[in-house]
Amino acid sequence: MRHLLAILLVSLIALLGLSGCNSKPAPTDYFPLDKGLSWKYQVTDTAKQEKGFYSVTNVGTTQVAGETATIRRTDDGRDYYLVKKPDGIYRYATRTLFETEPVIDEQPRMVLPLPFLGDAEREWSSKTVSYVIRRSGPSTITTEERPPQEFIMNYSVVSQNETVMVPAGRFKNCLLVEGLATLTMFADPLTGFVDIPIRTREWYAPGVGLVKLERSEPLKTRVYLGGSYLFELVGF
Repeated sequence: MRHLLAILLVSLIALLGLSGCNSKPAPTDYFPLDKGLSWKYQVTDTAKQEKGFYSVTNVGTTQVAGETATIRRTDDGRDYYLVKKPDGIYRYATRTLFETEPVIDEQPRMVLPLPFLGDAEREWSSKTVSYVIRRSGPSTITTEERPPQEFIMNYSVVSQNETVMVPAGRFKNCLLVEGLATLTMFADPLTGFVDIPIRTREWYAPGVGLVKLERSEPLKTRVYLGGSYLFELVGF
């Protein structure tokens, strides 16, 4: 299962159980970094025609690049290092099970701007990777002709009062963040290069965090297959 900037981009109440937490997140916090908070998501991948689960936990803080970062750990052992600054929440580094130290990002990647609400401009850009597109057939494509590992996506907060239904329940007053990008890649020797419109929609609930994520990567060639990716909160 491909990781997110998260997404990892990374984030995340009457129907939800709060366990093992050192403190309760503020009701106005759309991206809680409190130690002990944990989120569980149901993941639907239409390209693979699979369903599964994905969990994320805030395990504490550490120093990264001179900043105090919250470590957000996924159930496959990947750590994301998140820093809260006056203008937003940033990802500063990542670490996999095969790395002894965090790998610092060349530039910190904004996850959400601060303040979460208000009339200020809510647009930013960040690097991301394909969640869905994968090889589905034989190819003579060289390494250089394969899709790039990273590309730039442009984000904006398009709504501040969304209502979302997910398996964990009904959430009101959610932020809706939309990301748009164009991925140019060599699809196959017959088709040549194609432009793929990539779209991400993320819903953040106050006092909870990420409750739903949709990713669309439409593509169908002899070699590559795209599709959609859906995250839905099932427990917090």
